[in-house]
Amino acid sequence: MGELNTTLHRLNLEQHMLAGIFLLGYGCALGSMFGPKGRMRWALLAAMAAVAFVARTDPWEHGVLMVGCAMGSVAIFIALAWAIGRVGTRSGMSTRAATFGQPQRRHSPKELWDSTLQTAQAVRRRRRRARTV
Repeated sequence: MGELNTTLHRLNLEQHMLAGIFLLGYGCALGSMFGPKGRMRWALLAAMAAVAFVARTDPWEHGVLMVGCAMGSVAIFIALAWAIGRVGTRSGMSTRAATFGQPQRRHSPKELWDSTLQTAQAVRRRRRRARTV
């Protein structure tokens, strides 16, 4: 572990940038923000950045260990977030997470405008009451 620590302290700017690109690409490839084609492109970018990072690290075995630890850390983070989300939905803390897959009712522009006006009128009433008190 001491040698790996030394390698970590010797990383230069280029290696830090490659590691950042790898983590960004890996996260985007796992997420659902992009479609299948976009996730594949992010996965390829992450793989290329990981290979370049490993190639630029001396010795390369330490680069492989660092990439593996980064992937494991992201996996642990996702598992913890999932577990906390499950506990939250079971205890009733988050009702929005429980209804995630169901379609939500869309409000018409008139309904949105009416609710905005009601909120503005309520704020004005509170301000008037605060001035008179």
